[in-house]
Amino acid sequence: MQMPRNKDRKIGKHKKDDMMSALLMMENSSSIRTAAKTSKIPYPTLRRYVKKNVNMVIIYHLNRGMILIVFTEEHEQIILKYYKDCALMFYGLTIKECRKVAYEMAKVNGITIPSSWERDKMSGLEWFRFFKKRAPDFSLKKPEAVSFARATAFKREAVATFFNNLEELLKREPRFVDGTRIFNLDETATTTVQKPQRVVAPTRAKVGKMTSGEKGTLVTTCCMVSATGHALPPALIFPRKNFKNLMMHGAPPSSLGLASPSGWMTSDLFVEVMKHFIKCSSTTPENPSLLIMDNHESHLSIEALDLAKKSGVAVLTFHPHTTNKLQPIDVGLIGPLKTYYYSALESWMLQNPGRPVTIYEIARFIGHAYPRSMTPLNITAAFAKCGIFPYNKDIFSDDDFMPSSVTDHPVVSRKSPDAETSANLDKNNQQPHSTHLETRRSSFYHAITPDRDSPSILS
Repeated sequence: MQMPRNKDRKIGKHKKDDMMSALLMMENSSSIRTAAKTSKIPYPTLRRYVKKNVNMVIIYHLNRGMILIVFTEEHEQIILKYYKDCALMFYGLTIKECRKVAYEMAKVNGITIPSSWERDKMSGLEWFRFFKKRAPDFSLKKPEAVSFARATAFKREAVATFFNNLEELLKREPRFVDGTRIFNLDETATTTVQKPQRVVAPTRAKVGKMTSGEKGTLVTTCCMVSATGHALPPALIFPRKNFKNLMMHGAPPSSLGLASPSGWMTSDLFVEVMKHFIKCSSTTPENPSLLIMDNHESHLSIEALDLAKKSGVAVLTFHPHTTNKLQPIDVGLIGPLKTYYYSALESWMLQNPGRPVTIYEIARFIGHAYPRSMTPLNITAAFAKCGIFPYNKDIFSDDDFMPSSVTDHPVVSRKSPDAETSANLDKNNQQPHSTHLETRRSSFYHAITPDRDSPSILS
């Protein structure tokens, strides 16, 4: 007589219901060892079962307890791409926002999630931590504040106009091709108050850094470099009505000293800076040079441009708000200059305790920082990164133009590629979800200012 098959299936020496009970306990934040003991399942068996089953919500990680693997590898790659796209568009997500995105994607795709996710309407913090570990090229960073105008002005059209004008100049003047006659000019603010750097301090202790004052006094430093790695002597503009030679003590040799009540560059002072550039670069009508600079109003004075034209200086300007990626001095030289400058300022304060820094020490600090930061290697690397020399109009990728292609926070659908079409309908507007995380983009309105809306060439 044939005996009936036992419907209560077993997995090894334990029942299927026991295994499901143990897994349910683990989903509710119980440890593997506690779940195994309560369900009367051998601990190694339960641990091995969870590790091998890739579809399980919970897996075991050696020495770190339980971690949550809610999504498949394909899902995680889609989420990671969305996180990166938001960052490249200057709409980077915080940890809390990233956790909300993960929760929304799990809900849209009908993926089983822990009860804590439902309660908090976001993924768990442990899930995010281990997700970050599984993505080696994904990290937390403190973003730099970027204005709306700067983020949206870097467009393909503006960059293409600049490189077309540069190409025209290179074809028109053979002396510019080898880079020896291509120069970049830009100003930066140097103050009597340094930006504190990281210091070694006791744990949990609130630490300060001694500075010379609250706001400090500004001195404008005008830097000039050539594409082949040569740095011309800078020009320093002091916040005084009348210039005194004592202010230039310790400055780089042959530097130009000027004065203005505000300490900023003005149209009248830029004429003197242009004369200084022509002299230091040995520019003549027979030996012309190309000067690339931003189109600040002080740079576009009629007197300075006439002087440049008569002396053989061809002027090429950047489109507004694009210098952070197109100007070599901004891209690769201002950062090292400020680092060495603040280092010299802090050293002086240590050697002169109780004395505040004044504008009479600024030139000495610049004399220390300028030759160390404006090295041939730094200068040539900055020009190459901008695509100016060697000439490369395709130096920028699609990621560089992402911020200029959106007007608001990226909106995405988080439906997985393998979801059924019938489940793709949105309940509100009955529109199908995209099968990938897509970014809604629209063009910015760009206000054009007369005479400053595009790069210009003056020969």
